[in-house]
Amino acid sequence: MNERDIEKRLRGAIERTAPDGSARLLSEVTGRKGAVKMTKRRNRWLGLVAAVLALALIGGAGGLYYRQNYAVATVVSLDVNPSIELQVNRAEKVIACSGLNAEGREILSSMNGGEDLKGSRLNVAVNAIVGAIVRAGYLDSLSSAILISVEDNDQARGERLQAQLVAEVDGVLKAAANSAGVLSQNMTADRDLDRQAQENNISSGKAALINQVIALNSALDFAALSKLSVEELRDLIAIGAPAMPIGRDEALRRAREAAGLADAASLRYEVDPELDDPTPRYEVELESAGAEYDYSIHAFTGEVLASAANIPDIPQYQNPNTDRLLTAQEAFNAAAERFHADYPELAGYNIFDIDTEYRAANNTYEVDFDVAGNDFEYIIDAATGEVVGGHTDYRAPQPDTREPTPSAPDTPPTQPTQPTQPVQPVQPDTPADIGEAAAKAAALQKAGIADADSVTWIKCQRDWEDGCYDLEFECGSTVYECEVRCADGAVTDYSSEPCDDLSHHHGDGQRDGGDQASSGDIGPDAAAQAALTHAGLTAADVRGLAVERDWEGGRLVYEVEFRSGVMEYEYKIDAATASVLEHEAEIDD
Repeated sequence: MNERDIEKRLRGAIERTAPDGSARLLSEVTGRKGAVKMTKRRNRWLGLVAAVLALALIGGAGGLYYRQNYAVATVVSLDVNPSIELQVNRAEKVIACSGLNAEGREILSSMNGGEDLKGSRLNVAVNAIVGAIVRAGYLDSLSSAILISVEDNDQARGERLQAQLVAEVDGVLKAAANSAGVLSQNMTADRDLDRQAQENNISSGKAALINQVIALNSALDFAALSKLSVEELRDLIAIGAPAMPIGRDEALRRAREAAGLADAASLRYEVDPELDDPTPRYEVELESAGAEYDYSIHAFTGEVLASAANIPDIPQYQNPNTDRLLTAQEAFNAAAERFHADYPELAGYNIFDIDTEYRAANNTYEVDFDVAGNDFEYIIDAATGEVVGGHTDYRAPQPDTREPTPSAPDTPPTQPTQPTQPVQPVQPDTPADIGEAAAKAAALQKAGIADADSVTWIKCQRDWEDGCYDLEFECGSTVYECEVRCADGAVTDYSSEPCDDLSHHHGDGQRDGGDQASSGDIGPDAAAQAALTHAGLTAADVRGLAVERDWEGGRLVYEVEFRSGVMEYEYKIDAATASVLEHEAEIDD
């Protein structure tokens, strides 16, 4: 065997190991004149030795390890308008992930440009990427679509991965209550497609979809089509690609211009292509300064087909006493008056962290502040000063030595005069309050429990807006929930349910009974395995695995949490059947 034969075998071995990478590299070198300097003189024996060593490496155990862990076996691309490509090895682990356009790079920015996904299982990485695409709003419109392309020279493996990824993406969309369509295709390596994709910063999968459009209308321009979303390309194929659509950006521009919002600094919008409608169009929704606009823009001519506007006539509410809108200071005073009336026991405590915000949508002020370690929120009608809502999680007061906040903050619609004196309480006529102790006593009486020491209290919270105390407690093997009216102690709502052999809550959410499986209980290990199996992971793939047993609606369940790659998983497993009751996966922030 001469040196040429050895080099030929070496080149063939490299191409069989990574055909895509070598082809692209050779293509790039060919197109860069002067970038690579070639010389005729070289050491014949040094080249021969290197070739032999490389063949030995490729043909032996080292070559097997390389092919299994570092050689690209499959290329998977995800396209909406973001285009993202993943290179995967034979073990279905990600060895490279990149955004092919600006939108794709933005999606991957929270994952360190795709670096965080390296080493992850393919399904985990796809789950993370699709979740980020959904959160970014790219699949919000009713007819949205995502394209999954699997490029693999092993057709059987490619078809298997294609089916698995379609199911994975469909699961992510269903979990997010998203109705976007899922398109998929199985491909083999194609140098022409790769070239078109590289020239237009898209994936080879999207390039293949564009070529389907051009096959219907050869007059259409590939570069212009590459700017369209998968949704638009799908619709074009459905209607035979009669012409080049104006695109989402142009439809948005024309709608903004028609609404007089071309220069609006603050604007919310949504553009939904409906190219396969009998009248192909873009549906554009705009919202600015409380006004809403809807436009239908012809997909090929840009003509405004229809428009509608909902511009609310916001009345100028008047304060009956002053013929003007309340100031933020007056709204704070109204909240403080109600606070002192509701909580006379806190009269000696200072008010801190005042936050007063005007809400034009319903002409109210939201006033928040802190007293004795408790957060209070009051909703004040900006026309009358009446308290129309609010919330607090009231606890026993704690000593507070801080200096009081000297003023209420500035908020629209007018600049209030800041208070420099403590607000004096005003005692209006308010309903009586039996107090927390009496509310507990009423709940225990309703439950028929005489020994208060046998009770573990889970919640006792006063909701003055509803005029009730909300209580939850356990005694023996029963959980009780109760509502007690603040004014007279009447029980307005009551329920109880058994909690079987697990008797008491602990502060960490666990109950007595230990970690061993009881009758009809699969146990924490089996619950964890059920969650891992559903996620397509093994214990070696995850970190931070935590299992907690709890009762929910009279049923024993296990709550399982773990992390893998950049994803965080949460599962709820039925303790009797090991079935998955709920599951959620999201990027671990």
